[in-house]
Amino acid sequence: MFGRQDQDTRRAGARGLTRNNHAGLTRSLRRAAVGAVCAAAVTVPLIGAAGAQAATPAAPVYTPLTLVNGWTNFGSGTASAAVANISGIVHLKGAIQTSGNNAVAFTLPLADRPAARVYVPVDLCNAHNGRLNITPSGVASVQPEGSFADAQCFTSLDGVSFAKSAASFTPLTPVHGWVKYGSGTSGPAARNNSGIVHLKGAIRTSASNTVAFTLPAVFRPATDVFVPVDMCNGTNGRLLITPGGSVIVDPEGPWTDAQCFTSLDGASYATSAGSFTNLTPVNGWAAYGSGTASPAARTISGVVHLEGAIQTSGNNTVAFTLPKAFRPAHNVFVKVDLCDAANGRLFITPSGSVSVDSEGPWSDAQCFTSLDGASYAR
Repeated sequence: MFGRQDQDTRRAGARGLTRNNHAGLTRSLRRAAVGAVCAAAVTVPLIGAAGAQAATPAAPVYTPLTLVNGWTNFGSGTASAAVANISGIVHLKGAIQTSGNNAVAFTLPLADRPAARVYVPVDLCNAHNGRLNITPSGVASVQPEGSFADAQCFTSLDGVSFAKSAASFTPLTPVHGWVKYGSGTSGPAARNNSGIVHLKGAIRTSASNTVAFTLPAVFRPATDVFVPVDMCNGTNGRLLITPGGSVIVDPEGPWTDAQCFTSLDGASYATSAGSFTNLTPVNGWAAYGSGTASPAARTISGVVHLEGAIQTSGNNTVAFTLPKAFRPAHNVFVKVDLCDAANGRLFITPSGSVSVDSEGPWSDAQCFTSLDGASYAR
């Protein structure tokens, strides 16, 4: 959909800005891979464990989505596709699949349709990367970064969210050559909702400066946060947001992926650990440190939000067990950011087991796994 340039340019200072300040996030560590996790083609990864948290406002009622063009609910312990509007933020849940080739999976109910086109990252088969393209008419199309087979065999809607409109959002001013993308997308904006900041809009640049804007104080996190975002042609990237408010754009691939299109839709993070419950890593996992928060969870209106970053030198994928109040009713698969902006996901079971799965080598998860921006319906 968006023109992608094939040159593999990698700006000298850009990667250093987001990676060299975090010692574990290096390409060399990726090449020393211990092995890729999850190789099953259609089945979801095996995991195990259990865990819990504290209650909050009553959970919203989710409206089932009517799947079209051969798309069906995935089953296998995942929720059926559904949607809820919580204080102007639309949340999806469930997992879907298809044996066909039509990318249009469903049309959102009128009350849940965005005012502008949104592109939100999603998890696909075997932790591959993809996105949803949702129009103001409510039509939702699945676009994989790679083969359409990745979307066919499994597309998770868990953790997908976007702002219905710009109401109550504060416009953000791009800097250093960044501008709003246009073409039916909204301008960059932010909103603080009960301590969770939601971003919206899309941006682009023809320059090489990775700092896209500086957040007003009310939107600044207490620690560094790393949040996955969608880029040109459904490629993978992330935002590094600092306590000083700098928002740094970091693609997994060439810088041109970020230049031609960076979506802010679906990106969210906690401003602080206030009201969060600490999570205890297990099986050799530990808090990452280096300016990031410790792992923690909080439930707001039936949606569990995670924060922090973790790492391990071991091979056990189970990082922690959630307390009961944070456990989902179904298996959920949530996209997360890994080492060097690599793509990964969390697999969370009703017993509370939280396992980390990387699209690439296991070392991507070992050296750095961000929980920032990960959320799911209970």
